[in-house]
Amino acid sequence: MRRPISITGVASVVLGLVIVTAHATQIIYQTPKQMGQESSLVVRGKVSGVRSFWNDTRTKVLTETTVSVEETYKGFGDGVVRILQLGGVVDNVRVHVHGAPGWQHGEEVVLFLERINAESYRVSGLSQGKFKVERDPVTGEAFITRPVLDDAELVGAPSREGAEKTSQAVKMPLDKFIDDALGRR
Repeated sequence: MRRPISITGVASVVLGLVIVTAHATQIIYQTPKQMGQESSLVVRGKVSGVRSFWNDTRTKVLTETTVSVEETYKGFGDGVVRILQLGGVVDNVRVHVHGAPGWQHGEEVVLFLERINAESYRVSGLSQGKFKVERDPVTGEAFITRPVLDDAELVGAPSREGAEKTSQAVKMPLDKFIDDALGRR
């Protein structure tokens, strides 16, 4: 006598055989020095605008960030730099790209940028190329903070033992950081 096959039993077996894959962005790890060599523009400035919009065919949500440039360390930047990236929120549609930089109006940043076209740039290495500038409240000295990249996998990042931890913020004087990143020392 044959036993009836339970749909629940079959579904359990099939689900048990399915390999669950985590969806995450993989980013090739770059040191600031590597980004300094490969970027066409390195600037310090303040975020002056952030807006998300549909592309012309309404198939992608993009975010445009404008940064008022206060200092150019490499390349030739105008007074305002336009940065484009995939993702954003438009018409109650949210597109999130793991590892993409976030933006706050008025924040001071150092950016490693690659030209996309005549009018716009992208941040090198996704969030790796954006560094927040913090100022000492007493002396006014500027420090950079390395971005925390917990929502992306850094391929080729140094091991955690005896190396700089890439998932923790690292604080460094701005001048030293720029000198190191652009090979001035």
